[in-house]
Amino acid sequence: MNKTFKAFSPLVKKALLSGRLFKPKADLVHAIEDIQPEYDVSIPVSDGSKILVNVFKSKKAIAENKALPVIMCAHPYDNNLLPALGKTPFKGAPQQYRIIDQDKRPKFSTLTSWESPDPNFWVANEYIVVNMNLPGFGGSTGTATAFGKNQSRAYYDAIEWVARQDWCDGNVGCNGVSFLAITQYHVAACRDYGNKAPNALKCISPWEGITDMYRDIMNAGGIPQDGFPSFWWSTEVKPAMTGDPKSFIDKEGGIPTEWLSTRPFFDEFWEEKRAPVENIEIPILTCVSFSDVGLHSNGGHRSFMDVKSKDKWMYTHRGGKWTVYYSEEVQNLTLKFMDYYLKGKTDNGWMDTPRVRLEVRSSKDEIHEIRGENEWPIARTKYEKYYLTTDNKLALEKENYQSELAYNGKKGIRNFNMKFHKDTEITGHAKLKVWMELRSGGNNLDDFNLFTVLNKIDENGKRVAFYGSVGADEDVLTRGYLRASLRELDKEKSTDIIPYHSFKQYQKLKPKEIVCLEIPFPLTAVFFKKGESLELSLASYEIFQSPPYFKDKSLNKGGEHIVHIGEQYDSYLQLPVIPGKS
Repeated sequence: MNKTFKAFSPLVKKALLSGRLFKPKADLVHAIEDIQPEYDVSIPVSDGSKILVNVFKSKKAIAENKALPVIMCAHPYDNNLLPALGKTPFKGAPQQYRIIDQDKRPKFSTLTSWESPDPNFWVANEYIVVNMNLPGFGGSTGTATAFGKNQSRAYYDAIEWVARQDWCDGNVGCNGVSFLAITQYHVAACRDYGNKAPNALKCISPWEGITDMYRDIMNAGGIPQDGFPSFWWSTEVKPAMTGDPKSFIDKEGGIPTEWLSTRPFFDEFWEEKRAPVENIEIPILTCVSFSDVGLHSNGGHRSFMDVKSKDKWMYTHRGGKWTVYYSEEVQNLTLKFMDYYLKGKTDNGWMDTPRVRLEVRSSKDEIHEIRGENEWPIARTKYEKYYLTTDNKLALEKENYQSELAYNGKKGIRNFNMKFHKDTEITGHAKLKVWMELRSGGNNLDDFNLFTVLNKIDENGKRVAFYGSVGADEDVLTRGYLRASLRELDKEKSTDIIPYHSFKQYQKLKPKEIVCLEIPFPLTAVFFKKGESLELSLASYEIFQSPPYFKDKSLNKGGEHIVHIGEQYDSYLQLPVIPGKS
């Protein structure tokens, strides 16, 4: 309860003070006249469960007996929580829009449930929308799980059932945000059906979703995330369950906030929840948010980099999750993608779409450039190493003598700064390699957490804010973490660009032991003018906290964290620098 209150209360306080709690930050429009809703349609699936879906059809198509392609989504959030049915607070936007801030006001119809495709848009463009409740949620029977195999199996069965109906022309595409993106990864490479997609599923468009629950959110860097799981479980998951939450707890071994206490390492439990994106072969239009650090940013880029499909596109941005998703630009882009693969409109110019839509920002609201790229990471990137120095700088040359810097192991911080002497774009994956030692001060300490942050600093020495996850509007550029005892790298999956930790065992520190820590930062895209600076912060606590996220801070109990630099200790920050235009 304390964790839930700590995660939830800052958001509620901000929502109350801004008036958003009573006037949600979203604009609703009435359903268009042509839509024929069909609620609680029951679909039988292979394990004997009954899945409930809402189907939104065109009256005109029904009258003409015309079969259409389907846009489908699946989630645990109860598809009947609709303003049109009077099941949202005051018949307004879904409750999340009252609690969570955004940069702008998304616009959608009263038939649109949380983070789902808007029937107004899709029906008007001659599609059918099918909005599905996963097993154990929103009236669907079966066992409620989080990213369990039964969810992807049920989604697979439901897609094939939909494709057999006389109102569907046999072509299905998936679309949706966050959890509705994650379910797409799982069904497009369904483990229970040979790591394959349903025959009817022709393409997917997942908008910002994690692919690895352990690494992306629950235990990123080996440090438990206490805030978001509490917030998510109490406000969105538990209330939507069909039956008693006990079945979920029995199946999963506890509520999400308890999983790491019994399964601290990456094992078969976490592997089942990892989306096997490397097996996705169907076309994909995925979204990566540079603002969603701590939640979806890492999973988003894996859903582009790791998939097998040759037909893949990535859309990037640093705005609000829902304002971007429901924007006219994104709706029309997704329509063009769906038209190509579901309607066979091969002359609509889709194949001329750049593989990566890149948005580079200078600050929270200043977009420096939007351009197309052919690949990710960008092939012409120069990975430049900036070494930590004794005068708290980041320099291109390593110091030729060995030295050390210290900060308090409970509430300490050390900043390193570098000024750009020409206009510079940093786009891609940064990483930190740092040699560290824990001096316990007689307290018998053998482990510690390292919290790192990158910030942009303007010409006057002030921090430049960016949009962050879940409505944060004063966030940092990017952040990373690592528990020292979980520093072991997976040598097969790690690259010089992105370290990949195995999280298989603890390697506790011995007295006076100096260890190498490699920390990946979630991808970013930022422009620095000449005279602006980048600041790297190393700390023993979570600096620049962003509710509802907060990490477990119990490990750092004191002593000193020692940063070793110079000679054999090549402590450096590696930045992805994009060469300037000649």
